[in-house]
Amino acid sequence: MGNAQLGTETLSRLLKLLDASPGFAGLGSAVQLVSQLADAEDGGTREIVAAILSDAALTARLLRIANSSRNARGGRNVSTIDQAIVILGLSTVKSVVLSLALLNTMANSPQARLLNGEIAAAYFCGSFCAELTRLNGARYSAQEAQVCGLMQNLGRMMVAYHLHEEIEHSRDLQVARNLTEDEAVRQTLGVGFEEIGAAIAAHWSLPDVLQQSLAMRKEKALPRSVNTPLDWHRYAALFSRLITDILFRLPEGREKIEIANEIEYFRLVLRLKDSEVHEWIGKILQETDQQLQALAFPCDVEQARTQLRKASERVLDLLSAQDSLTKESKDGRKPVEIFQQVLRQFHDKYGFDRSLLCLPDGSSGLVAVAGVGRNAAAIATRFRCQGAKPDIFRLVYSKKLDLYIADTQAETYAKHLPEWYASLVDARSIMLLSVIHPESGQPLALLYGDYAESRAQAPDGMASDPEIGAWRAELVTALQGQTSRN
Repeated sequence: MGNAQLGTETLSRLLKLLDASPGFAGLGSAVQLVSQLADAEDGGTREIVAAILSDAALTARLLRIANSSRNARGGRNVSTIDQAIVILGLSTVKSVVLSLALLNTMANSPQARLLNGEIAAAYFCGSFCAELTRLNGARYSAQEAQVCGLMQNLGRMMVAYHLHEEIEHSRDLQVARNLTEDEAVRQTLGVGFEEIGAAIAAHWSLPDVLQQSLAMRKEKALPRSVNTPLDWHRYAALFSRLITDILFRLPEGREKIEIANEIEYFRLVLRLKDSEVHEWIGKILQETDQQLQALAFPCDVEQARTQLRKASERVLDLLSAQDSLTKESKDGRKPVEIFQQVLRQFHDKYGFDRSLLCLPDGSSGLVAVAGVGRNAAAIATRFRCQGAKPDIFRLVYSKKLDLYIADTQAETYAKHLPEWYASLVDARSIMLLSVIHPESGQPLALLYGDYAESRAQAPDGMASDPEIGAWRAELVTALQGQTSRN
């Protein structure tokens, strides 16, 4: 089946699933309502007040936010939705309405944690798009921009909810072939997240500005000017989506250069200045975190970023094309491909923040050759255990041990960590697993996983998990005949 036909079938099936879900039908209505309200007209305000009052839970949540110490003015008690709108602003109220509609619809799904991260990212995207419009496009509607931004990952959320098995297959494909997330999704579904979001917006008969902003993608030629409100919202929403993806999906080490690239592309059309964009990013991240806290949301911004990075990152291969580990073996697989798959499975199953595969380097060194997780790109290139002074990593490797360290700052372990480790990694809990040749007993590799926050015990069931034995066996197969990096 060709990709085009597969994409058509995927969209048809997804839209049928959406129609069959009352929660998502309600979500479409909520988006329509908020999108169509006048920016500041009394009639629009009356309409949104009536809609809010029809939902007791939403009413209570908005009053709670308006009465929080951050928003309350002079200790004033906010007891009506009219007052809440004055205190919070209609833009914030609209964003909260849509965020809660998303949360209420998806809260009980088995993949709720991932979806909570997507909702947090959507909230940031909407707020960033509104801020950009208020400051650089004042003649356009900031509220309309906020709704466009808030809906940018609509396709992702609907697919994650309704087509979870397909997304899991896409993740397996991503690992097996070391693809980008978009490449793997398109091979699995026949269509990308942006096209899916635009198709849903059209199916729900959402306003044209929403449909076109969801379908918008970068072109080769740099955009230079906007002539209509529709043009502004399309470019502003696309820029906000790309900035959000950088902050919530890419490894931290790539943020600086990728943000600079997007600023340069949109500089003329959105009148951007580097310092201002970075200032907006910091401000909106902080405000989003505060707003999520006021909403009693299940995750904060940092948790959302960690969760979404895990869902979209690609295992890093640090080996050169000349390295023997990149050469195809008898079974048709390159050793590095096995590294990628095992490392991803190890990382995902135990929820590590970062995982590395280390191999011997010379007679006494140990180096990371592949990694996945938080800031893995920057960490893996500098994870080098060398020199005469012994360290915990080489000790565990040479003694062929498995070791879980609950607190790396405990004196017993801290004195055996390399000096560079505290400044480069500084994880509080780490897991080290030796990979040993079953016949010769020779150590071949070290699997490393860490948690940024201290955990008193190793992951449940890890000690007796048969998968660990299977992963070690796969790594042994990949490493047969490889004794040193030099």
